[in-house]
Amino acid sequence: MTEPSPSTPPNSTPGKPAARRILPKGAIWILLLFSTFALCAALIGISWRAADLARADLQSEIRQKAEIEARTLAEKVEYALRLGIPLDGIVGFSTVVDQLQDGDPDLRFAAIVHGQNVLYGGGLTTDAIGQALDRATQEDTPPDIITRIPVVHDDDDINIVDDLAIVVGHDRAALMRPVTDNLFDIAIIFIITLALSFELVLLVLTVNVALPIRVATRVLTNVRERKFTILHGQSTRDEIGSFMEHINTVISRTAHKAGIKPHREREVKLIGVRLLAFMFVLAEELARPVMPTFFSQITASSVDGQLGAGIVMAVHLLMVAIAMPLCSLFQERVGSLRMYLVGALLATIGLFGTAFATGLWDLMLWRALSGIGYATTFVACQSYVLDATTDKNRTQGTAMMVSGIMLADICGPAVGGIFAGHFGENITFLTGATVACLAVALAFFLMDNMVRGKTPPPIPTRKAFKAMVANRQLQVLVLFAAVPAKMILSGFLYYLTPLILFQSGATMAETGRVIMLYGLVALLTGWGAARWTDRKQNETRAVGIGGALTAIGLLLAGFMPQYAIFACAVAMLGLAQATSIPAQVSASLKISSEFTRDHGTGPVLAVLRLAERLGGALGPLLAAGLSLWIGNSNAILCFGAFAAISVIFFEIFIGHVTPNPDKEPAVQKDVS
Repeated sequence: MTEPSPSTPPNSTPGKPAARRILPKGAIWILLLFSTFALCAALIGISWRAADLARADLQSEIRQKAEIEARTLAEKVEYALRLGIPLDGIVGFSTVVDQLQDGDPDLRFAAIVHGQNVLYGGGLTTDAIGQALDRATQEDTPPDIITRIPVVHDDDDINIVDDLAIVVGHDRAALMRPVTDNLFDIAIIFIITLALSFELVLLVLTVNVALPIRVATRVLTNVRERKFTILHGQSTRDEIGSFMEHINTVISRTAHKAGIKPHREREVKLIGVRLLAFMFVLAEELARPVMPTFFSQITASSVDGQLGAGIVMAVHLLMVAIAMPLCSLFQERVGSLRMYLVGALLATIGLFGTAFATGLWDLMLWRALSGIGYATTFVACQSYVLDATTDKNRTQGTAMMVSGIMLADICGPAVGGIFAGHFGENITFLTGATVACLAVALAFFLMDNMVRGKTPPPIPTRKAFKAMVANRQLQVLVLFAAVPAKMILSGFLYYLTPLILFQSGATMAETGRVIMLYGLVALLTGWGAARWTDRKQNETRAVGIGGALTAIGLLLAGFMPQYAIFACAVAMLGLAQATSIPAQVSASLKISSEFTRDHGTGPVLAVLRLAERLGGALGPLLAAGLSLWIGNSNAILCFGAFAAISVIFFEIFIGHVTPNPDKEPAVQKDVS
């Protein structure tokens, strides 16, 4: 009789799965909850106290600014009175106040008063200014901060009355605006810190606990079966490693007596690719919120700033599109580790040079190097995952790498926006170069150079490309789904969104938070969207849904170019991409099932990725041209219309065309 597993409840019904607890049980869970609540309480208390101190400092600064503005108005009035202009003959006061409001949006009104009587006003009507002054004398915390400066005049002048003053009113809500921005930054840094802490803890526990225990389990199972053929090869310098070294000694002695030569077995550190993928994407994403404006400033001396920024971003994406398929051809010969090292080094040089670029041509050179480095590291990580996994765990390995990339999409723009707002655009690019350089050092410890594929990946031939062209459903997928998706991603999210938000008055940190929504929504919804797609087994429907969501979001942002609407559009784009992009890969392989039996999946994915990158390279160029021709808002409308037309054509043609069987190659046996 088999003993039940300790995890099986004693009263569970045979043949019926045991109900899982929603929350874990035990003292560790209680300590975790207590630590989390204590941390949150401490952060709330510190933030509240910091807000009080900031309000006091900001109120002092606003009063100093108000005194300067009031003194400026008083000097103009005093000068007019000295010229002999009577008090009732002063004109243009409201115009001067409007000019002050252009430089100080927190200034609500200014007025010339005699006692409590408003003689002249600007910003508000005289009645509204009088009510604001009355509230300032009656309430402890009125909605306006009032500053009063007396007007100095010659008492012998009969045209001048006594008790003449300038009053200036500032919005008290302005005190909370910088505090709120700082609290948003603190919250984002807190979330990012938690995410990074999770990544580091996951890496440490996996490398030092999970992998050694997994190998130890196989070794001890082998000993129990009296085979003595494997040794523990997962090197750890802790209690697990010391214990397994003693076991290895016993196994070696026993195997030697039995005439068996055991071999060391270990697990590949696949978790390391997650961190390496995170770092090389983070190095590029840090400067994402400031790229359009930074590139425009540098290229303004050569061409139009917006057009120059579009050209530079297109060059970067074009180099990524060219380098990815080329790197795939040489990866098996070079190895993932060396390819990653070369790519991270090129990215470091490119980002470092971008920070000190002086013109269009050298900026294009540095961004081209960054593009080659990005493509090289991406191919290295992807090939490492494919080589280190089997059909049983390949999806999990790919998901692990993609999750690292999506986490970088979340952290990069948010942290980069804060960095740029406090230290400048150049320091942001230098920070990215530092991250890429750190990735070079970590690759030696996290990527195993012995991981290689058993056979080289299939290289696309002329016959393969002809077969690709003959597959009409693949053409529909590429032309109306893959290319538009990347074109809209690079043109709308990476070019138009930062540009329009900056022009509407948003700060760099606010722009970074909006762009961060793309990765956050995609990360949170990607797993659910993938499960739904697999359950329905209708990948083309998922691609169509993603295209429809993209079109709706872009049209909303084009008709209502506001901060909140842009945030919703970016979030919808994240959901659309999370639904559509993984489904495109599965759909392309299903559509080309007969082709992949002859040539493998490599050529299909190579064509799909190349088309995506070319679409991504065209996005900024198209966005820059449209913004110069018809304006930024209309450019977004054009992108929305393009997305809508693409998804309509995709839905019409994807279900009605079939591959041309006459041009499909005959099935051949695999001789490898």
